[in-house]
Order: sequence, then C-alpha cells, then structure tokens
Amino acid sequence: MRSLNFYRLLGRNIKFLVFKRDTVGKTSEQMAVQRRDEVFLLFEDEKFTFDEFNRRANRRANLFRAMGVGKGDVICLMMENRPEFLETLVGLAKLGAVTAAINTNIKGQALVHSLKVAQAKKAIVGAECMAAFKEAMGVEQSVAPEEVFIDTRWQADTQRPAGSQDLTDMLHGASEDNPPRPALRSNDLFMYIYTSGTTGLPKAARVTHWRWFAPAAAFGWYGMGVRPDDTVYCALPLYHSNGALIAFGSALYNGAKLALSRKFSATRFWEEVNQTGATCFIYIGEVLRYLVNSPPGPYDRNHKVDRILGNGLRPDIWEVFRKRFGVEHIREFYASTEGNAATLNMNDVVASVGKPVLTDNLAVLRFDVEKEEYLRDDAGFCIRCDSGEVGALVGGISAALPFSGYTNSEETEKKLLRDVFKAGDSYFKTGDLLKKDADGNYFFVDRIGDTFRWKGENVSTHEVAETLSTFPGVSFVTVFGVEVPATEGRVGMAAVTMEKENAFDPQAFYRFTEDQLPGYARPAFLRLKPELEVTGTFKLLKVDLKHTGYNPELVSDELFFRQSETKNYVPLDKALFDRIQSGSLRL
Repeated sequence: MRSLNFYRLLGRNIKFLVFKRDTVGKTSEQMAVQRRDEVFLLFEDEKFTFDEFNRRANRRANLFRAMGVGKGDVICLMMENRPEFLETLVGLAKLGAVTAAINTNIKGQALVHSLKVAQAKKAIVGAECMAAFKEAMGVEQSVAPEEVFIDTRWQADTQRPAGSQDLTDMLHGASEDNPPRPALRSNDLFMYIYTSGTTGLPKAARVTHWRWFAPAAAFGWYGMGVRPDDTVYCALPLYHSNGALIAFGSALYNGAKLALSRKFSATRFWEEVNQTGATCFIYIGEVLRYLVNSPPGPYDRNHKVDRILGNGLRPDIWEVFRKRFGVEHIREFYASTEGNAATLNMNDVVASVGKPVLTDNLAVLRFDVEKEEYLRDDAGFCIRCDSGEVGALVGGISAALPFSGYTNSEETEKKLLRDVFKAGDSYFKTGDLLKKDADGNYFFVDRIGDTFRWKGENVSTHEVAETLSTFPGVSFVTVFGVEVPATEGRVGMAAVTMEKENAFDPQAFYRFTEDQLPGYARPAFLRLKPELEVTGTFKLLKVDLKHTGYNPELVSDELFFRQSETKNYVPLDKALFDRIQSGSLRL
C-alpha cells in the first residue's frame, strides 16, 4: 500500500478539502468533466463512465424537476443496490431535494413508520421491493398512489399498484443536460438515513451534503488512501451510511471506480472482488465474520485488495481475517450516521477504533450503567474517565462539528448532554461505552443498555460475546441480560448459532465458560438458535430475544440452564423454569 505519511501530515487540513466541492450534484458534474470517459461504476455486466453516470442522473433530475420537485422536498427511495439507486440519489440532490433511503429489508410496522416520518412528497420504488411497499401503503397511505413511481428496468413485467406510474418508461426522452442548480450550501439536507432499529422503530437521521463529503475525505481519501486508480468494492446496502456515504462517496469524490454488488454473498464475495479488480472495500464487522467462517476458496488470496475500512470488527477475527486473506491494512473506525464523534485506526492497532479523525472533541465520561446516568462532581459537571477506565463516549458540539439530529425533535433532544464541563456547553451522546489507553487509542466496549450489572460487577455483553465466539464450532453469538425474580440486577443469557457441521456440546461449553470467563460473566441461560436474526447491515437483533428471555413457553428453540452441581448446561424445561421463577432455585 502507498505510504500514508503524507495523509497524516494533511490530517488537520481535511476540513478544507471537505468544503472544496460543496454539493453532491456539483461533484458529479465536475467529475463528468474531469474524468469524462473513465469508468466510474461497475455493476454485474454493466459499466458506466463518469459522464454516462452524470447524464443518467440528469434524466431523473430533469424529469422530477418538470413535476415541480425542488429544494427541500422529500422523496422516499426504496430500492436494492443497483445503478438506479445512485442515479436517483444524485439526480434529486441536483434539485436540492432530500432522499429518504428506506431499508429494503423492513416491512410491516417498521416500514409504515419509516414512510410516515419522512413526510415525503413522492416515492420511488424498485420493482423488487413492490410487495412490502404495497403492504405498507395498505396500512397507511403516506404517499398518494399517483405520486408513487416504480422503477421497472430489472422487472419489466411488474404488476404496479393502481394509480402508480412506470418510472422507467417515463425516463425515455428525458433531458440528459445538467439541470439548473438551486442555491445550495454544504449544510443543506442531502438525504435521510434511518437508524437500524435494533432497539426500537427506526429514526430518520438528517444527512447534509457536508456529511457526505466528510467521510469521503476523512475515511476515503485520508484513511483508505482512495485515488483515481483505485476500485472501491461495495456489497453493503446503499440505504446505509457505509454504502451511501463512505463507499459511494469515496469513489465519486476521489474520482475512483465503484464496483457495486446487488447484495453481500459470502460465496461470491472474493470472486467479485477479483473480477472487478477491486483494490479496497468497505466492511461491517459481521461481514468479515461471515467470510472467515466460509470454506476456503480459489479467490481467498487471488485479489488486489490491500486495505479495507469499516467498523464493528471483533478482535477475535481481526488477525484471522488478515492472515487468511492477505489484507495488509484494516482501517477500523468509530462513527455514526448522525453523530459528531469519530475515530480512525491508522496504526493497525488490533481491536482499536483508533484516534480522533480531526479535532479531538471527544470525552469518555464516568457513567453508572445500572442507573444509566452520567456521574457529576460537586459542582454539577461531568467527570472524565482515567486512562483504561470504561465510560460513556460523548462528542462536543460546535459549528465545525455539529449534530444535525433527526426529523423528530424529541429524539434529537434525547441525544444531547448539556452543561458537561461548563455551563451552556452541549455534547452528543453516542450511546456507547468506550475506553482510551495511555497512547490515546480508543476501544469500543459495549452499547449503553447492553452492559448490565450482576453480582456487583458490570458485565459487557460485547466482551462476553467476543469470548464465547471463540468456542469451537460457534458461528454467531449475542449476549444480553434478563431479569430473574428475587435477584438484583440482570442475569447473563446468550443466544448461540453453531456451524452446520458442528453439534453443540453443553458440557464442553460449560468447561469453556469456566476457563475463559469470571463467575459473574458466565451466562446462566443459553438459547440455541439455527440462525440469529440480523438487520440489513448485519447487526444482531436483541429486542425479541430479550422479550422472550428464557421462558420455554415463549421459545421454540432449545434452552439450557447453567447448573454448577453437574458442571453442565442442562435442558431448561417448564419445571426448571418454575423453580427459577419461584425463587426455590437460587442463582
């Protein structure tokens, strides 16, 4: 990989680069001139140059401009990864419109909620998402039928809902010229990206044009060293910030190629990377776990990738991944779509999320995980954690590092922490527990609310899950705390999925937890699941797991209880459950 010393020297000046090109639409037009006939987008058997991509985006911009769409109008976009998603995103951005990128995996109440909170003027739907969209519109009609436009390029025979329009047909004859641009600034809204909804209904985070440029420069140009001769591979969904902001932004902003996959596939991943000539890619931690757990293949080292960038990588597979696939640099970062707290690992420190990217506006504060309260001194101000001490991470809000919030003002206010170190200041609450070492490297510990207290000790579900994932044959694991009558705090429970070729050995699992975990961190309950549910961005869902807990009448999967007398995890049936609930069996 090229030297990154130059990037480090310019690290403090990235803010200038971020504002160099002030809107997404303008960037597309500039690249269409600067790199006109160079290939920009690779998708399956298709290739589009920078100029072709910009002209295709213009067709959409001009079509919707003729319908009266303009600055500030919100348009819902529900579509799988394909060129039309990005063409729509850029086309609407040229008009100053706001794209609400709907998660293609959600349905029912979550989808109805996402459409409703967007307060959209129109909706653009890929034919492949029609079934879920029609169902949601049947519950609550957030957009009038005649304002729904179906993109049928990949499914021409789609039965459209009554009153909706065929967008693909309407685009024939639309002008490919750059539309007149309204007066736009970098702090104008570009899109809504929804939170994953792992702990409730999704929230629509407000993403400005600046927030598209920031990761494109800080993570793409600086962190991953993306240049025009690079090809960025993306198998992550474009409705997510890692796809729409980091992968797409890194390629377009830096004049590189973007190799777009319709969706992630562990079996096709390295073959696609090889075929596209990708030199780097954007990851989510669980994607790398899928790859590590997949059988060896001919493309494992037959590729050009020498650096990757992403977040959520667990320490137990960090070096395993690097050694097996020959990827030299892993650029793990910490950030959120809506937040102003960001770190980046530029020094290959295993398990670290790195150091602050730009200005150090971060603070790790002392926090009571049981009461979920920030601790304050006698003067009423928050207390910084010592080196190595776990606390709640917050990011100082300023004009240079703002917090744009959500469409819901009440949800926005919940994320603000005021009077932190002085009267009147405000910080963004990340909702995460981290620690910082003596060298200034940050380490993710857990989500606030996931850490629970048992037997007078704080138990990090993240750290326990990391340990349990190293048990032979385990494919996926998630850990959470459950309430048990007549006990204080919460008791540990784990949901485990085994690899298909490996049977679960409860006695061996007991011995493993005995050897690897302190007494208070050993899960008392175990749920064996054929597979764990994840969001579209591979985050493990815990809401239903916590709700059903260890009740055999609510759970159809195998349940086990940790029994110290027999040194084994024994089946948890109704009789054993009743003993635990009555308090006759003490934990």
